[in-house]
Amino acid sequence: MTKPSESLKHWLVLAVSCGLSASAIGINLNVIGVFYTPVSESLNIYRGTFAMHATLSSLALAFISLYFAPLLNQFGWKPLLTGAVTLASISTILMAFTQTMWVFYVLGILRGIGAGLYAMVPLSLIVNNWFEKKKGLAMSLSFGFSGIAGAIFSPIFTSLIQTIGWENSFIIMGLLMFVLALPAIIYRYSLNPRDDGYLPYGYDTEGEEQKKVIKKADWSTFSFTQSSFLLVLIIGLLHTSITGVSQHLPGFAETNLLSSQVGGIMLSAVMVGNISFKLIIGAVSDVLGIVRSTILMIAINIVGILILLLFTHPAAQIFGSFVFGSVFSVPAVALPLLTIEFFGRELYVRIYTILSFVSGIGGALSMAVVGYVFDFTGSYAPAFYTALLFHGLNIAFLLTARQMTLKESHAS
Repeated sequence: MTKPSESLKHWLVLAVSCGLSASAIGINLNVIGVFYTPVSESLNIYRGTFAMHATLSSLALAFISLYFAPLLNQFGWKPLLTGAVTLASISTILMAFTQTMWVFYVLGILRGIGAGLYAMVPLSLIVNNWFEKKKGLAMSLSFGFSGIAGAIFSPIFTSLIQTIGWENSFIIMGLLMFVLALPAIIYRYSLNPRDDGYLPYGYDTEGEEQKKVIKKADWSTFSFTQSSFLLVLIIGLLHTSITGVSQHLPGFAETNLLSSQVGGIMLSAVMVGNISFKLIIGAVSDVLGIVRSTILMIAINIVGILILLLFTHPAAQIFGSFVFGSVFSVPAVALPLLTIEFFGRELYVRIYTILSFVSGIGGALSMAVVGYVFDFTGSYAPAFYTALLFHGLNIAFLLTARQMTLKESHAS
C-alpha cells in the first residue's frame, strides 16, 4: 500500500513543476539574452533599449508575485495557472509582429505578469508543501530545470535566429513556453498534498500539526523592519543584480573577438552551471547548512568572474561561463532555504514573497543596466567589477544576519 508521505505522486508533482520552471524561468528569462544583439542591430537601437523590455518583464514578474496569494485564493490553482501560461505564451508570440519599442515593453510586461504567476513563489510553494524530507534536493531539481532549458535552447535559438529570423524565433519561443507548462495544467494535483489525500514527502505524523497552503501565522516575533530581515533583503537585491550579466555573455564574447556561436555556447554553459550548482547547493546545504553553502556559492562565483575577466581564450571563456552559472543557485535555492532558516516555516509565504519581489527588481534592472553600461563605456568590465563588490558585501551581510538571528532566538 502506498504511504501518503512516500508515493510516486510526489515525484510526478515535482516533475511537472520542473516543466513550469523551464517555461517561466528557463525560456522566459534564461534564453532571452540571445535576442539582444540581433534585435537591437535589426532595429538600429541600443542593446540596453531592447533589454529594457526584459527588465520590465522581470519587474512585472516580481510585482505580480506579491499578489499570488490573493489571486490563488480567488481563482484556485489550476484556473490561475492556465490563464498565466496562456498570457505569457501569447504575449511572447506577439513580439514577432512588432518593431516598435513601446509595444515590446507592453508585451514584456504582460509576459512577466503571466510568468510570475507560475514562477518563483508558486514553485517554491509546491516544493515546500509536497516535500518535508529531501526538500533541498527537490528545490534544486525544480529550479535546476530552468537552467536545463537555458542550456538546451540558448544555442538552438541562436541558430534559429540566424536561419529563420528573430521574428519567427519569438513565435517558437511562445509555443515552447506553453508546451513545457502543459503537463502541469493537465496533471491532477493540488498545491496542498492533503487535498489529494497525501502528506508531504517524508512527513513525520508525530512531529508537527498539519499545515495549510497559506495560513495565518503569529507575527509577534517578526517585524519587516528588523535588522536580520533587512540584511537578507539587501543580499537578495544585490545578488540578483548580478544575474542579469549572464544574458549579456553573447555580447561579452563579441567584445573578446569571439564568434556568435561561441557566445551562444557561453550562454549555454552558464545554464549548465545554473543546473549543476543548484543541485550542488541543495545537496551541500544538508551537510554544511544553508549559510555556509551560500557563502561557498558566492566564492565559486567570484572565481568564475575572475576567469571571464582574465582569460580570453574560447575554452576559458566557456569554462568561466559555466562557473559563473553558480550565481543562480543563491536566489533560486538558497534564498527560500535562508528564509526558512532565519524566520521559520510558518511565516515563509509572506516573507519570501517580499524577498522574491525585491530580488526580482535587482535581476530585472541589471538586464538593462548592464546593456547601457556597454553602450556608453564599450565594455562589460565595470559590470563584473561591481559584481565582485556586491559579493564581498553579501558575505559580510549574511554572516551578520546569521549572528543577529542567533541572538534573537536566544533572547526569545
